[in-house]
Amino acid sequence: MRVLLLLAAVPALLATETAVHVGSSLFGASTVAEAQASAQELRVGDTLQAVRDVALDEAIVAEGSKVNVSGKRSLNGNVVVDVALADGHVVKGLPLAEIHKNFRRVDR
Repeated sequence: MRVLLLLAAVPALLATETAVHVGSSLFGASTVAEAQASAQELRVGDTLQAVRDVALDEAIVAEGSKVNVSGKRSLNGNVVVDVALADGHVVKGLPLAEIHKNFRRVDR
């Protein structure tokens, strides 16, 4: 009986392990702690590259295009980022989660 209970729990354990690895792949991090630390490392002056086509305000940033972080602040308890586009337009107040979803930091 115990063997059957253990075998029944295996798929749930495997799904949890997979979810942790998939969810922690932010910026190439291998653990959740590394992903969170990487988020904190985003600084003003960093260059980000779009991993997909992204609509920001009225501009569309094409996949592979680069933007620069021009500001970072807390707004209502959430971290928001300002990015400067290639044409000089600055998009203000992008949630950090949107940055992580649509951009990757280019090595310094």
